[in-house]
Amino acid sequence: MRNIYDLKVAWCKLCDQGWVTIRKVPAIGRYCVICEECEAEWDHPLHAQYNILSKEWNDNSVEDPSFEEISELGWDEYIIRK
Repeated sequence: MRNIYDLKVAWCKLCDQGWVTIRKVPAIGRYCVICEECEAEWDHPLHAQYNILSKEWNDNSVEDPSFEEISELGWDEYIIRK
């Protein structure tokens, strides 16, 4: 089973307490990145890295996307693999 932190793309610049990870919002068929600590949300991994354009999806039902989905988005290059 995969660990949620396998999908981390940044350390949260808002709360400075949690990892920002790639998530899928099935209800609207979108992907976003969410801080696992303060639940701040962004549209794209770069937005979280630079803390711009914060987004509120207002949907608590998120899930882990597959690596295939992440690769298709081109977001696999943002995953921190350390």
